[in-house]
Amino acid sequence: MDTLPVELLRLIFSHCDPKSVRNLREVTRILADVGYEYLLSSRFTAVSWRNDIERLHSIALHERLRGSITSICIFLGELSYYDAWSTSWFQHFVTPPDQRNEVMGSARQEFDRIEKGRKTVGPLHLRADDLREACSALPNLKDLEITFTQCPLDNDLLREVFDYPSCRKIDRPQTYSNLNAIIFALHGIPLSSFKVDRLPLEIFRLPAHRTHWYTHAQSFSTLETLNLTLDPSGLQGPGSAFRAVNGLGRILQLATGLKKLKLAFHPYCSESSKFALSFRELFWDFTFKQLTDLTLEGVSCEEDDLKDFLARHGSTLLRLRLGGRGLAKPFEVSLGGIHLYEGTFKSLFTGLRMKLPKLERIHLEGIFECEHHDLPSHEAYNFYPLTNENWEEVPRPKWVRSSRKTINCLPFEQYVLFGGPYPGNALTQQSY
Repeated sequence: MDTLPVELLRLIFSHCDPKSVRNLREVTRILADVGYEYLLSSRFTAVSWRNDIERLHSIALHERLRGSITSICIFLGELSYYDAWSTSWFQHFVTPPDQRNEVMGSARQEFDRIEKGRKTVGPLHLRADDLREACSALPNLKDLEITFTQCPLDNDLLREVFDYPSCRKIDRPQTYSNLNAIIFALHGIPLSSFKVDRLPLEIFRLPAHRTHWYTHAQSFSTLETLNLTLDPSGLQGPGSAFRAVNGLGRILQLATGLKKLKLAFHPYCSESSKFALSFRELFWDFTFKQLTDLTLEGVSCEEDDLKDFLARHGSTLLRLRLGGRGLAKPFEVSLGGIHLYEGTFKSLFTGLRMKLPKLERIHLEGIFECEHHDLPSHEAYNFYPLTNENWEEVPRPKWVRSSRKTINCLPFEQYVLFGGPYPGNALTQQSY
């Protein structure tokens, strides 16, 4: 194989799994040299119970390996032991006792191992300098994800209970410090995408944290994709919410080159509720000049406010997703819809037909409802998903059944894109 061109050897390595790469590199010196860049996955995952930041730091200082890393995923999620234990017990209630005890005993051992490792390693923010030096030394780093909800564990039972929002816990002060450390590490890094799937919204209310983010998130100007799922559970009162939304808006407006934006609100204190949001307070008259894809989820707003915000992006917006899965349990209907406390969906969708001339796709998921239950114009719908966030078709969810009166959004998409009679008049409406 030494006589083959290097390009062909690289093609062979690109089709190998990690174990095969290691074995192939042991054949000859030339294969060992060519295979060096395939030793590492391009995606680095760091968890809180291993010394992964130290390992990332070592990779970043290695002249040949540091170019392999293009994306980093940092897992900061934790399980609430008692909630997880009770949930798993009910999940396996009909399982034979011996089998149930074995499964739950194995999960408990894994949980104890993780907690022991987390205490040994310590919180992420204690290694902020190492993380910043590592990120600065990775020449091809383009994507960063911070996840609290995507469980990386191999244990099936722990993965199952992690799908239940009530089983996840968060130490909010420590989370502020960890997130601040990550933003500090990204200072000056030209990222293409940034994602957080549980960002405490109140972090933007507190002056010190808000200033820290605004100072070190200047590199957001290079972002093409921004995906933020915000948890407003820590806010107390409308004044607190106003300051947090104002601070969030300042950060969002740093991302002037965005093409894809997702803003979701998941209130863990009340899983089925929506967050009252004013787009005027969040963005004022700011416009993302290159925005093609937009997702909004878990929002309660005015029809005209939402319509005006969408209309400002009419010259570029191609795909629009309203609603989402929210904080629904695996067996529940999607909860992350849209609530209108003023206006109707008929007026909203009719207006979008004229204001979004380039729109190619629109997708609705979750519970959509407007106020004024006693008026004939009241609308309420329960949409199940047809596609995922990449616009790939998905199977019909198992939780869809006639008794729940769930529908799909296809008639509404056809109405917004092509006109015709408004489909809401012919569909069953109810309160949720």
